[in-house]
Amino acid sequence: MSNAAKDARLWMAQSFSSNAKRYERVRHRGRAALQGRVRFLKSIRALAPVVLLASTLSTSIALSQQSSSNEEIPIGRCDVLPVVQVKVAGQDMRFLLDTGATTILNLKAFSAGASKRIHVDSWQGSAATSAREVSLPEFQLGTHQLHDLKLPAIDLSPIGKACGGAIDGILGVDLLDRMGVTIDLQRKVAVLDLAPADSKARFDEMETAMHHCNVAFNQAKAGELEDCFDPEIVLYTQHGEFRGRKQVMQYLNEQYFKDAKDLHFEMSPHDIRSFGDALWYSYDYSMDKGSEHRAGHGVAMCRRREGKWVILNMHNALLEPASMAKP
Repeated sequence: MSNAAKDARLWMAQSFSSNAKRYERVRHRGRAALQGRVRFLKSIRALAPVVLLASTLSTSIALSQQSSSNEEIPIGRCDVLPVVQVKVAGQDMRFLLDTGATTILNLKAFSAGASKRIHVDSWQGSAATSAREVSLPEFQLGTHQLHDLKLPAIDLSPIGKACGGAIDGILGVDLLDRMGVTIDLQRKVAVLDLAPADSKARFDEMETAMHHCNVAFNQAKAGELEDCFDPEIVLYTQHGEFRGRKQVMQYLNEQYFKDAKDLHFEMSPHDIRSFGDALWYSYDYSMDKGSEHRAGHGVAMCRRREGKWVILNMHNALLEPASMAKP
């Protein structure tokens, strides 16, 4: 074999060896990177539903903000009187607009409550009259909803007869201000301000009203805590999905309340959004149970039901494995 051939073989062997070592190093780095990626995916898998929910809500909020902060509701006429269509407990009704009066219902259109003497500011002046108090579970103008209203009801049939149409009530300045409505008679629209409410103030109100719920959990008072949940509550945890008060309380009793020594839950809210009488918020939380410490992230939704705040939905995800608490 010539020297040139020997040199060529030697070069090929050295080159192959060098490439093999380089390939092995690349393969090792690739395997390490892949394993790191797998660990990363596993670590965020538990939070995927949280991220999806937060992204969906954020997208919905962004789209609504991009579209318009106002909603225009057409104003109709009953002869010369301005009227709007509303929904009361799911039923379509027609209310007279009057910024010089407080809201009054037509006694003929509603089931009356207990009779009592009240002071009514009428659109023709003030008069003391015998009226009925009517409780309404829901009142809706456009997309804005009010819940759990108690309003006076008197016989407004003379107004309907005068204008030649049915009048189910007078929508007055009290509810118009509460819903942020501006009347534009020239354009014949009622402008409903949909700008975001003071979510932080609403959250503070909710947190104050539900402080006893956090105390009930930390003290393992199951009976008191159960009343803090909506009957249709949905709870998502690393252990599964639990629907309704019965399943949720069974899970909490088995997971936390059997041995509730030194049980303590604490959370720090972040993003807060209000939707009518509902609140959505994200938070970081920490939980100690005896010597065990857990930390995680969550999202929750609460709503005011029959004048009382309740938890409608909660999703907690661990950000780190349970560990022993520091002494």
